[in-house]
Amino acid sequence: MTLIENSGTCPDQFDYDTRDGEIARRNIMFGLWAGRRIGLKGNALETYAWSVHLADRHAPGHDDVIAKVATDLTACGKPMNDRFVRDRLREMTMRAILELAQSDREAITSLSSRARRKTKKPLRKTTRDLEKAERWE
Repeated sequence: MTLIENSGTCPDQFDYDTRDGEIARRNIMFGLWAGRRIGLKGNALETYAWSVHLADRHAPGHDDVIAKVATDLTACGKPMNDRFVRDRLREMTMRAILELAQSDREAITSLSSRARRKTKKPLRKTTRDLEKAERWE
């Protein structure tokens, strides 16, 4: 792994962080969707969404998340086809990617507007500029 100059971060680590962010957002949104189907509201809905996210830590892949949601939906008397649950998870993955891209775009826009504001300030004259001005006078 190589370091990006002067940043102290590793490109591979950035990819892992981004991927983890996508997975976390996907799991929470998936948990919120499932919790609403179950009939949860308020704090119970939020707690359930987090429990879905934490279920992803048990085994690699997303099968543990799907199994938890499918089991919980069946226990509440709302069984769903495995394909339907997987489609909802795929939809939440796409939503998470789009939301993260949107927030990245907003952050970049904010940074570039700050940079533009900084360049509008008058530049300090350097000694070389002063010397040139004195020669022309």
